[in-house]
Amino acid sequence: ARAIAEFATARATRLKVLVEIDCGEHRTGVLPDGPELMEIAGILDAAPSVDLDGVLTHAGHSYTCRTPEEMAAVAEEERSSAVRAADTIREAGFPCPTVSTGSTPCVMFARGVTGVTEVRPGVYMFGDMFHAGLGTRNIDEIAITVLASVIAHRRDDNQLYIDAGGLALSKDRATAALDDDCGYGLVCDARTTELIPGLRVASVHQEHGQVTGDGPVAFDDLPVGSKVRVLPNHVCMTAAAYDAYNVIDSDEGEGGTEVIATWGRCNGW
Repeated sequence: ARAIAEFATARATRLKVLVEIDCGEHRTGVLPDGPELMEIAGILDAAPSVDLDGVLTHAGHSYTCRTPEEMAAVAEEERSSAVRAADTIREAGFPCPTVSTGSTPCVMFARGVTGVTEVRPGVYMFGDMFHAGLGTRNIDEIAITVLASVIAHRRDDNQLYIDAGGLALSKDRATAALDDDCGYGLVCDARTTELIPGLRVASVHQEHGQVTGDGPVAFDDLPVGSKVRVLPNHVCMTAAAYDAYNVIDSDEGEGGTEVIATWGRCNGW
């Protein structure tokens, strides 16, 4: 907080600042009713070029939950921690207009958001296989796929390879914590996005994805050069590899392959 105040003064610029609250994950942030919160609030409020704009938190521990009831309980921890911190700041006479929470599981199963002014869920808008495993999304609601080509067959090993590896899909293995592990993503028909039963990306190299089946792979239906789509394990990590989204509509012209719009992304750090 002192560094921010000094920076704003030295650069003659005005900054709006949110104070991060630890609502139970114990990764970063200060406790909602601890002395550090009020010390930070006092420093920021006193700085002539800084606006104390509020508090924010993220209940990352919601991802360890496995039932809607557990997620709802963590959502309430998230909400109440942020609101309690905001109330503490206001009672001391400081402004606190923003009360911000995050975490997709909490947004999906929260009992209420009283006192919260904004939510920042990430996976919420697209969904992915980890969230399908958690039950916050159905598989047919996942809105992001990676288009890939079949580049090789290994019939003796019941494997085929696609040109989507770690750089295209990420190496996130979140679903390894679930009973139904999808590897690095499930494989779908390129035109319909319907799952090809039993196929998953079991292993990735930098540019190669190894696809295996629960049973015999239908190689003749997936010749070298054919296209497939992969439902990602963790959509945030996967989408970060691309500079835009190609939007397709199964009701338009080419049955799910015609790009009807391109949406840009904000990438980098």
